[in-house]
Order: sequence, then C-alpha cells, then structure tokens
Amino acid sequence: MSGLLKFITCGSVDDGKSTLIGHLLYDAKLIYADQEEALKLDSKVGSRGGDIDYSLLLDGLMAEREQGITIDVAYRYFTADNRSFICADTPGHEEYTRNMACGASFADLAVILVDASQGVLTQTRRHARICALMGIRYFVFAVNKMDLTGYSEQVFKEIEQQIEELRKELSLYSTVIIPVSATEGDNITKRMENMDWYKGPVLLDYLETVDIDEATAEEKGFYMPVQRVCRPNHEFRGFQGQIEHGTVHTGDEVRTLPSGEKAHVKSILVADHSEESAGEGRPVTLQLDREVDVSRGCVIESGTSLKAYDTFETELLWMDDTELTVGKNFLVKLGTKLIPGIVTEIKYKIDINTGEQQSADTLKKNEI
Repeated sequence: MSGLLKFITCGSVDDGKSTLIGHLLYDAKLIYADQEEALKLDSKVGSRGGDIDYSLLLDGLMAEREQGITIDVAYRYFTADNRSFICADTPGHEEYTRNMACGASFADLAVILVDASQGVLTQTRRHARICALMGIRYFVFAVNKMDLTGYSEQVFKEIEQQIEELRKELSLYSTVIIPVSATEGDNITKRMENMDWYKGPVLLDYLETVDIDEATAEEKGFYMPVQRVCRPNHEFRGFQGQIEHGTVHTGDEVRTLPSGEKAHVKSILVADHSEESAGEGRPVTLQLDREVDVSRGCVIESGTSLKAYDTFETELLWMDDTELTVGKNFLVKLGTKLIPGIVTEIKYKIDINTGEQQSADTLKKNEI
C-alpha cells in the first residue's frame, strides 16, 4: 500500500467541501494550537450560534477566492497516523472545467460531495465524468448534510441507488458511499450514534487504508521510456530513464521500440553503483549486451503488449481558448519524446453533463 495518497475533492458551492476538509483536519488534530484558538474565537461571531464553524479553517483560501482566484486549484498537505495526504481542492463551476481536470490529473482518488437533500445532480455526474476521464479509479461519494434529513436511512438508500446507476453508466472501477455530516462530524473521523444503521468505513479510516496500487496490478511487464543516452567514453553506452512499470533484472531479454530489436540487460546502474534489479519509479541506467538503435524517446520493454502505431483515437478535454479544428498540426508529447501529429477527425463531442454524444466539427474550450 502506498504511503502517500493524492486525492481531489469535488462539489458545488454549498455542498460543504470546506467544512468537510476543515472538520477532517480538526478532528485528526492536524492543526496548530493557535489555529484552534483562532477558529474558536472566529466561530463565536459566526452563523453557528457559537459552535465551531470548521469551514473557517480554510478561510485564507476563501478570501483569496473572493479576490477572483476562484479558478485555481488549492493543494493541502497533511499526515495522519498511517498515511500522508495531498488534497487538491478544485473549483466546481462548469466554466472552470479545465482547472478541475488539472487537479484530477494528479490524483489517485476523488471525494465527491453529494448534498443529501438534493441527491445526485447534473454537476455530480459532470465531476465524476471528468475524474474518470483523467484516469481516477477510486471514488468516495460523501453524502453530506445527513443531519438536515434527520439522519434518514431511507434518504441515504435512495441516493445510494442513484450513485449505483452513475457507477454503471461511467464504468467506475471502485466506489464507496459514506453518509456524513460535515458540520456535526458524523462518519468523518469517528462514528456517532446518529447513523448506527451504517456499517461501512468512516471517511478518514477509508482514506488511510485504501490500496490504490491494486488497480495497476492488471498491467503486465516492464517498460522504461529512454530519457537520455549516456556515452562517457567509447566503451560505455547506457540508456537512462525512470522505470514506469514492472521490474528489470540483469540478464533479462528486452525489446526496444520502435525498432523492435532484442538484447539482454548487461548491467543496471542506480546512482553510482550497480544493482541486480530495479523496480517501478526508480531512475536507472541500463547497459545492453549488443548495439541497438535507441535514442531519446524510444522505449525499452519486456513482457508488455506495447506496439508502435501511426494513428490513435483518444478522448480529450480541450483546454485552449482557440478552437480545435480538423487538419491542425500539433506536437504530441509521448513519454520523453515530442513528435508532430495532425488531427484527422473529430468523431463527436460529449455533453459533459449527460454523457450524450453530439456531432461536432470543432471543439471549444472545456469541451470533451
């Protein structure tokens, strides 16, 4: 299980995102004593009748947002007992779709807030769709404001059914649905008696224990994009890069792409010493036992199903102010390589709210 979890929080303006994260930090004792005192003082003049207003913990961010920085992604760093976290708080408004996508592209998991009094809304579907498009596999739907529904199990079950339909529609890999009250603290860091009918995990426990590495276990083999060819003298030629997946051992037979040549690994250098093997995420220098046609941007692999193609189809979120049109030339960033490419066809655009496919000749900013 990874010691760091990067997650994104999604929700509209009144879903209680700030209160949820504020309560999480407060209950888990992840704030300083002076912050706690200031929070208590500020809350006395707030709208909760003297009770702590946890959203004020994030008020530095809210003040920035009032100055017009609403479109930015704010990152928070904190550590609990079993894991460290980076939380990306993203804007929920439709016109900031590309900013939310930037936040989602770095995350392993999405916490999507659902207002218990309103259920799954159009924007819930939009947030889930963007997160899925950006490669997120793990979803937590936090059904918030359960206190306003009298902690009704029936209301929760109806929303659970709506989320299940959304899961099927978007083919989401893993979904967990947790009923919470961000203001009162139910099921955020601890259980309370108000929802004794709920038997699943509380939010912080789930975030601390979810195994996000499990989703990548389906991928097979070893591969490494070559970042640099190292030639300190005429006797040594090494290929440097970071291993993107799998493990390589000395003596392994590897294949180079796109040339398709085969060779064996003669040595593996990590920093200033040799090792017998190296795994995912490690920067290495590989020396092969024969001359092969490899330069920056090539890939060294074994046991994968990687192939070289000259055309591909992709779903993309258009982020530029200028429209995307057929026939336009682009540079494609492919691993460590930049290659020229041309758009040959726009098959359809996707309605970001409903998922409906619509015919299109161009794509405007924020369209998929």
